[in-house]
Amino acid sequence: MSVGMLGKRGLYGFFLLLMILSAGCTTNNSVKVGIESNFRPFTYTEAGEGKGFEVELWQAIAEKANLKYELIPMEYRELNEAVKSGKVDLAIAGMTINNARKEKFAFSDPYFQTGLVILTASDNETIKTEDDLAGKVVATRLGSTAYTYTGDIKGIKEIRGFPSITEAYDQLKDKKVDAVVFDERNAHDFIQKSGDGKVKIVGEMLNKESYGVVSKKRNQYIGRVNLGIEAVVKDGTYAALYKKWFGSEPSKLPGE
Repeated sequence: MSVGMLGKRGLYGFFLLLMILSAGCTTNNSVKVGIESNFRPFTYTEAGEGKGFEVELWQAIAEKANLKYELIPMEYRELNEAVKSGKVDLAIAGMTINNARKEKFAFSDPYFQTGLVILTASDNETIKTEDDLAGKVVATRLGSTAYTYTGDIKGIKEIRGFPSITEAYDQLKDKKVDAVVFDERNAHDFIQKSGDGKVKIVGEMLNKESYGVVSKKRNQYIGRVNLGIEAVVKDGTYAALYKKWFGSEPSKLPGE
């Protein structure tokens, strides 16, 4: 049968069906999926239950891909090693896709676009752009792309890296650092729920980043995850979850 006879949509459905049927022998085993314990509103735990945009997105992807799974909450610093060692098969936890990480891991197609922003004290009038961080003390999370990016900003007096971004935010609220550089959506969530009016975002987004599901280089899941991502975009599930967790329609859908 030719591609023309099936059409693009029909071809996609045909391959998705083949994928699910051929995977029947593996669906009895639960896939261990690492999530971060405290990365609101993406993944976090509350009363022992995994919650957040990525948790619900993963539930939808796994259903489309016919994957049984178990969520494994852990600290951010533990995730890379957990994937490497096989403690988890996959991780969905705001993992930015970049060339350095692609040398060590396999990534799904991007499912979320974001970027880094600068946060400073609400009464700070001297920091407005990246250039104004010269001579300042800046905090962020250890091991994150924000930590790498901040390290490349010229003239910063000191970079303080913390295992948890919450610690960096607390330092800013207490005015022990001049600024924090971190993920835009997480920063907005912090300001709305825990900022107590003491913190603001300044300037434009510093860069653009895409998140992907991560696994070992050789794995049996990423192809199925990609088809699952495509399916939840096509049926409107992705847009509905995005609006639920971020309060607006996505400006751009995965794959566009």
